[in-house]
Amino acid sequence: MLGLMQDAQLLTSQTLAHAAKVYPNVEIATALDGRVVNRSNYAEADKRARRLASSLTKIGLAGDDVFLGALAWNTQRLFEVMHGAPGAGAVLHTANPRLHPEHLAYTINHCGDRAIFIDADCLSLAEEIAPACKRVQHWVLMAEPSQIPKTSLPNVISYEDLIDQGDPEFLWPEFDERRASTICFTSATTGDPKGVLYTHRGTVLNVLTTVARNGWGLGRGDVVLCTAAFFHCNGWGMPYMAPLSGARMVLPGRNLNSRVMLDLIREEGVTHSGGVPTVLIDLLSEAKKDGLGFGNLRQLWTGATAPSEALLQSLEELGPKVIHAFGMTETTQSVTVSIPDPHSSEPARRAEQLTQGQPIFLSDVRAVDEDGRVLPSDGKSVGHLQVRGPAVAAGYYGRPDINPMSEDGWLDTGDIGSVGPEGHMRISDRSKDAIKSGGEWISSVNIENIAAGCPGVAEACCIGVPHPRWQERPLLLIVREPGKDLDEETILSYLDGRIAKWQKPDAIRFVDRLPRNGVGKVVKAQLRKEYQNVLL
Repeated sequence: MLGLMQDAQLLTSQTLAHAAKVYPNVEIATALDGRVVNRSNYAEADKRARRLASSLTKIGLAGDDVFLGALAWNTQRLFEVMHGAPGAGAVLHTANPRLHPEHLAYTINHCGDRAIFIDADCLSLAEEIAPACKRVQHWVLMAEPSQIPKTSLPNVISYEDLIDQGDPEFLWPEFDERRASTICFTSATTGDPKGVLYTHRGTVLNVLTTVARNGWGLGRGDVVLCTAAFFHCNGWGMPYMAPLSGARMVLPGRNLNSRVMLDLIREEGVTHSGGVPTVLIDLLSEAKKDGLGFGNLRQLWTGATAPSEALLQSLEELGPKVIHAFGMTETTQSVTVSIPDPHSSEPARRAEQLTQGQPIFLSDVRAVDEDGRVLPSDGKSVGHLQVRGPAVAAGYYGRPDINPMSEDGWLDTGDIGSVGPEGHMRISDRSKDAIKSGGEWISSVNIENIAAGCPGVAEACCIGVPHPRWQERPLLLIVREPGKDLDEETILSYLDGRIAKWQKPDAIRFVDRLPRNGVGKVVKAQLRKEYQNVLL
């Protein structure tokens, strides 16, 4: 017997429509080089997104087989596109301008994007890749008609013309919630980027389960600085999470160095923000220069790689609580969030905070051995980590040759780690980054996190390099804090007693910086190649 309840599809357009009705005057601020250049609100953004959806429908760019690209940074116009394009029924490809142009063109051609929305900052990049993108029919420059410069792009349309020609009363269509909404691509660390095709249902369920107190804890009166680019996991869900919760949005545009980020946090009264640990390291360094703190900032989210305990402690001494979460392109947004038990002792709370956290509602995690057997959730049994849920990928768009799923329907994350009795996931390493020395595993992440606590260390990176006897041994790369005189012996002495003797690095090298990809992760494959002969 079915229940007697009304039914409605879960669609991303509902998040902005809700904000326009319930939080119409809550502000959206867009910044350029750290200075706010436009202030609007949810009611106005909803009207403009409806106008855009209306225009796209009129010119035949709203079908469920239509892919539209966006080559842009976090601004109100991109926020409108994030709602207008999927809301009209098209699939939005949030293209990553940080990819190599060849990979970028590949993603556009792989989707068959029929139109590309372009930031003025991305115009030269669009001109570079346009000859390779033959299927693009329209290049939509996100500017007023009078602001469109001379360009080699064909069929250029002004974004504001599309807005002006659209209907502000356009009714968001209803369709199957399992329909594709957006597509994001992996960062191409190995081979071509892989496209993950998100659904409206998965996206809405994910943000609903993450927005609450045991996740981001967002609500009316909060101010979010949206540092995660919308082309990475839907900007960690923030284009949908902020409006549905009534939080005010600050969109920083392209330039988001630590100085700009700190200025916006202070001047706009930001309460919630975040970034990968590298971003937080730079932000902490900037805040220490003038000693004025972080203003109203209460919470910093971090992900991608695990933050060190030293970084967490230093940040929290200045005010904001740091929330560690885990997600990947293949999981839409977050799968786990680490919110320590407030009744725990300080050591237990800190230990819990350093895990990737517990699964959010509707998501699940497990560890399996080499033969796929499920390992006990005891926090000790280390294996390959897998996840599942309604926001987790079941495959890659247009790539039937790649199957990321286990036989019983779990996605392999590519990470090695354990799961605790209460679901806490702890990543020991990436499968490809773990160090196999004499038949025993060494966690590069663990060595990095401990070394980062040594006074004078700005960043630490550990890689496995070939060894004539032990197959692989750890090599530690160190970036010194500015002006600090730090030698190898000091670091090795610091590691004494903190890690097992057999896990201590065989060598230490000091570097000015570490190579990173477009999402801020250290490119360890490049470092392994560069230092492959250091112990031979």
